[in-house]
Amino acid sequence: MKKTIGYVCVSAMTVGLLTACNEGSSGGGNDVVELSFSAWGNPAELDVYNRAVDAFNEAHEDIKVTLTGLPNDNYFQTLTTRLQGGQAPDIFYVGTENMSTLISNGTIEPLSEFLGTEESFVTEDEFAEDIWGPSRVDGTVYGLPVDCNPYLMYYNKELLESVGAKSPQEYYEEGNWNWDAFAEVTGKLSDAGNHGYMQESGHPHMLNWIWTNGGNFATDEEIVADSDPKVLEAFEYVSEMIDGGNFTYAGTMPDGQGMEAMFMSNQVGFVSAGRWLTPMFLQTDLDFDYIPWPSNTDNALETANIATAYMAANSNSDHIEEAMEFITYYTSTEGQEIRLDGEGNAVPSVNGIDDIVLNQDKPEHGQYLLDARDIGRVISYEYTSPGLADDLLEIYELMMLGDTTAEDALDEAINTARNALDSE
Repeated sequence: MKKTIGYVCVSAMTVGLLTACNEGSSGGGNDVVELSFSAWGNPAELDVYNRAVDAFNEAHEDIKVTLTGLPNDNYFQTLTTRLQGGQAPDIFYVGTENMSTLISNGTIEPLSEFLGTEESFVTEDEFAEDIWGPSRVDGTVYGLPVDCNPYLMYYNKELLESVGAKSPQEYYEEGNWNWDAFAEVTGKLSDAGNHGYMQESGHPHMLNWIWTNGGNFATDEEIVADSDPKVLEAFEYVSEMIDGGNFTYAGTMPDGQGMEAMFMSNQVGFVSAGRWLTPMFLQTDLDFDYIPWPSNTDNALETANIATAYMAANSNSDHIEEAMEFITYYTSTEGQEIRLDGEGNAVPSVNGIDDIVLNQDKPEHGQYLLDARDIGRVISYEYTSPGLADDLLEIYELMMLGDTTAEDALDEAINTARNALDSE
């Protein structure tokens, strides 16, 4: 049973044991199945991914997986071009917003049947139930949740101290970490010539403000944004913060000055992301910490988005079964422990191993990742329509550039979403 063999070999994580597990192999270079695997990620993240790739290769003399990182920008466009040209990798990451496209055009394989076999390293019920989003359709699984990344804020402690701003941690402990406090702190940063917060334009980034205001853009089956005044409040808050200089729309930054670079060069006080920025920031001398998303309700901690990626098998691969074997390993408890323990880039999507998130000395408040995961949500309904996420991003971008009002942007977003989803 491969699941058992893999666990014994790899969970020990010692070279000696791995070597022992491979002893007696015949070599058989001509019989090795070569699998290509593509994912997005910064260099520090790719190092994390390779921990599990290396462990899998060490334990499998008949399969060799090679990871190639692709740029975040235009990742899906690059992937679809390769899929259309028959040159796509055997295995690849798929963003939540793109799963429905690949399911509908039949370019990825259903995984449910393989998950029920002895060859699988993980079963469906080992994952958190609310993590599937658009990857499970009518009970069939098309992609396994690689892990998950609840959004929170990263803040630059040294920069905030330099402008005399009160620490977000103090606000939070007092029960006052809210939108007003965020406006106050980012205002001080802006007045001192820094960028307060880098605002991105995608639907997840707007939902973070809507949800932390206690509102809803959609339910599981209906667009409700025009019946919920808290949604417009969120749009207006973002628009006002950009107009006032507290926020900077990230899309206005010159090439090479992305929000991560700006944060690491002490030019911006806050950026929002999941844990994926942590390995890169830990390679610097940056003094940073996490803080939950500021709330605009009476609750100290409000719902924010949980970003996820799924691993899928290319339907045109010559080695679909081996691809599925690797996918189930990479996303299994064993695979996630190897990737995420200590200085990892995400939070587990399988149950029972949360403690590995806390096995790092810095940043100080790793528990906030788990708190945000426990109260967060995965976008589902809006991502069941192929291409809707891109359409919404363009609408929000115009608002952030000052070319349309918050009210007009919301109206257009509602109409666009309803048309795409055929929703009343």
